Parts: sequence; C-alpha cells; structure tokens
Amino acid sequence: MKKIFSIMAVAGALMMTSCDKWLDVNDNPNTPNTKVPSVDLRLPSIIARFAEAYESGGTRAAIISQQLAGTTANNWALSRWNISTAAVNWPYQPWYIYTANNIPDLIEKGEATGANHYIGAGKIIWAWGFAAFSDMYGMLPYEEAFQGGLMTPKYDQGDLIYEKCLAELDQAIEYLQKGQDAAAPALSVGDHLFKGDTKKWIALANGIKARMLNHLSKTDKFNAAEVLALLEKAPKTAAESALYQYQDRAVSTKPETESLQYQNNSSNRLTKLYIDYVLGNYTGAPTGANNMEDPRADLLIPRFIATGLRTPGVDMSVIPESGFGSTITSYAALRPTANVSTGSVYVAAGAKGLLLTSSEMHFIKAEVLFNQNNKAGALQAYKDGIKDHMEILGVPAAKITSYLASSSVQQSASALTLSQIMIQKYIALSYSPEVFNDVRRLEFCTDASGKYNESVGIYKGLKRPGAVFTIALPSEDMWPRRFTIASYSINYNYDQVIKADPDAADATYTAKRIWWDVKK
Repeated sequence: MKKIFSIMAVAGALMMTSCDKWLDVNDNPNTPNTKVPSVDLRLPSIIARFAEAYESGGTRAAIISQQLAGTTANNWALSRWNISTAAVNWPYQPWYIYTANNIPDLIEKGEATGANHYIGAGKIIWAWGFAAFSDMYGMLPYEEAFQGGLMTPKYDQGDLIYEKCLAELDQAIEYLQKGQDAAAPALSVGDHLFKGDTKKWIALANGIKARMLNHLSKTDKFNAAEVLALLEKAPKTAAESALYQYQDRAVSTKPETESLQYQNNSSNRLTKLYIDYVLGNYTGAPTGANNMEDPRADLLIPRFIATGLRTPGVDMSVIPESGFGSTITSYAALRPTANVSTGSVYVAAGAKGLLLTSSEMHFIKAEVLFNQNNKAGALQAYKDGIKDHMEILGVPAAKITSYLASSSVQQSASALTLSQIMIQKYIALSYSPEVFNDVRRLEFCTDASGKYNESVGIYKGLKRPGAVFTIALPSEDMWPRRFTIASYSINYNYDQVIKADPDAADATYTAKRIWWDVKK
C-alpha cells in the first residue's frame, strides 16, 4: 500500500510540475481566470458595479439625510437613525467584491498592452470609490485590502485613504493624457460612461478632487484657492457630467440593468422635508411677487394617477416608532407605475445615475465664494447649479429661464444665504452619498450647542426623527456621523476593527465624527 501511495505521489508531483510550467506561459482564452479578460471587457463591468455600490450608498445616505423614509426593517431602521450593520452591508460588498477587487487586474492588463486610457479610468474609479466609502464608513481596509491570502486586513482611517486617493487621481490624469499603443483597444470600446472621451474622464478626476478637498472645509487643511482652481478643470456643463445610463428591462430583457434607485425604492417614500425643499416651503426660502413653482417638482414628487393629487411627504418628526407601513398607501410610490403613480424621475427603471455633475460643482463654487464674501460670484454659481440640474433632468429651456428669473430663486447677492445655496444643492444631490456628507459637514440644522435651531441652522426643518433611535443618539445634541462597520468585518475581522478604533464597539459609534467632520 505504501508503494502505491509513493508511486501516486511521484506521478502527482510530476503532473503538477508539468502543469505549473504550462500555466506559466499560457492563458487559455476558453478557461476563465483573472488574466484572460482584456481591458475593454473588464471596464464595463467595473463601471456598472461601481455605480451599483455608489448608488446603494446613495439610497442609504438619502434616508439618513431625510430625503426618503422606508418601511422595510432595514430602511425603517435607517429612517430613525438606527444605522445597523445589516442596513449598510450592501454598499460595502459590491465595492470590495465586485468592483475594487477587479481593478488591479485591469491595470495590470492595461500595462501589459499599453492601454493607458483604461489604466487612467481604472485609477479614477479606484480612488473615487475608496474616497467615497471612507466618507461613509470613516475607516476601511485599504493598504492591505487585496494582499493575496490575507483574510484579516488592517483598517485605515479616512485621512490616509484620502492622501492615497488624491495621488491615484493625479496618476490617472497622467495616463489619460498619454497616447496608447497601436494594438490597445480604444477607450470607447469599453467605456459606457463617457464613450471614450478622455477629456471628460480628466474633468471627472478634477471634480472628484474638488469634492474631496471641499469636504475639508472645517479643517486646517482646507484650501479654498485649490478647490476653486480644481473647479475650473472639473465638469462645467450638464453634458460633461458623469451620468450612468440604466436600461429598463423592457429594453434589455434583463432586470439587473434597471436603475439602482428603481431597485432600491419599491417601498420607500418621500419625506415632507424633501417636498418642502423642492416647493420652497422652508424658513428663509426666496419669495416675492413673482413666485413660480419649481419646474422639477413633477419630476421629483409623485402624483397619484387616479386623483392627480401630489403625494404628501412622510413627516419624520412625528412618525412613531412603529413606522408608517400601515399607512403607506397614503403616500404615492416612487416607482413610476401605470395607473398608480407618476413616480420620480430618479426611480424610473431606465433612469440615469447622477454620479458627479456640473451642478454639484457649481454649488461647491457657490459655497466657497459665499464663505469668501464674494456674494455676486456665489449668486451666479448658485443659479448655474440650479440650471444644470434642471438640464440634466430634462426640464425645457424656456421653463428653466422663467424659473431662474422668478422670485422663487434668490436674485439679490446681498440677500443670498448659505442655507439657500445648500438646500438647492440638497435637491441636486437627490439619492447621492454626497447629501449625507453635506448635512453633517454643515451641522444639520444646529447651533453651536449642537441642538436644533432653525434660526441659525443650515438645513431648515431637518430635525431628529420623532422615533429617533436613542440607544445610538441618546441626547439632543447627537446626530448621525457615519455608517457603522459592515457585518462582514464584525464577523470575520473584528480584532482589526477594534485595533483601528476601539469606539467601534460602542452603541453610540455612528455619532462619532469622521476625520474631516470636526466640531468647530
């Protein structure tokens, strides 16, 4: 018996040696492995999966920021600021498993084939995702995230991740400015975001940098001049914006091509706060003799088709702990549904995903100029932000012109307020992760004590929910500041989580400010 096992062992060793030599010099195109797919086959999936991860984070950010309220267990938990591990798992999984995990292979293949533009696009998505998810979670595995065989990578804080990502974006721009080898596939073959337009990718990289550096507005690292300089190289028109086009299954025959917000919002409803903002019904809103309803209203706020009436909004300040599931039929569905609801343009099956827009860039400029006391420049940027968002949503040009000239839009530079700028930006950032970044960076609607104060706060009417989860936020001066740690890390990498931040085990962890969200 021993002899038989010895013969088998020798034969097996010879076979493995032979196979190893064969594998060293061959990539069988008929056998899947990480080396086979070409860059033009990899990039479409990476872009699609990034949009999924980013927009999934956006749904959650919209709920926490009170644009939306939910009825499912996880979404109602988020609505009352019980930011549980189960509620924030999904953005983490499609980012790490389906997106970031594939980018190093894209870059390696690009380097081997001289596909410099694909390398640039890959580096942008890498930096964009890690920066965005570090904003959500505060800390992430980064430096050790994809080290082969390491199942318990260390967690890195967001400031380190920002430093690394800004460098990646600079490298990405350099690659996009280079030519490609003659045999490399044109970027247009695999680019479903900008159809191969490297200038738009470069503008996107600069826009991401401007967004990131504007997050530092409360820190000693903030450099207003640098942000403004980046904005000059970022998207300036609706046509330059990063918009991911989804497809209705009626067109594609595949449900997975439908928009993320369509998939995520079957039972979510708009809040009263969001509707009030769109309709200009908030303290300090521009008003006058020439008021006009915002022409985005019927694109954003559903109507009941049977009655033609516009939906009311869920008033999160009074909804009890039991939620509003029993009265959900009182609120029109966000999904456009024949004979039921007109829905929201963001939640249509074939909607666009607004990943980074010129509108957002204009509002960043308006905020920076306002804080520099350049009120005239801020007013123009505020109007440009409104205009570009309307163009992206398809509002007719004549209606845009009329609305921008109306008294429902601030016309006086001296009367312009930061609240008016940021509330318009809040609308333009519907369903975006950035809306949560802004509401915490601008301190919700609080005064220096951290408590709600409508007279001095920025986001008028954004109050702690009536059914606020007091275990996590026990006092009136506590507000949500981050996502909690995803359950995957709690279950399988707990020691590294606690090593990076011992407070992660606390019930009040989601009220802990991330690195750029300092208290002033």
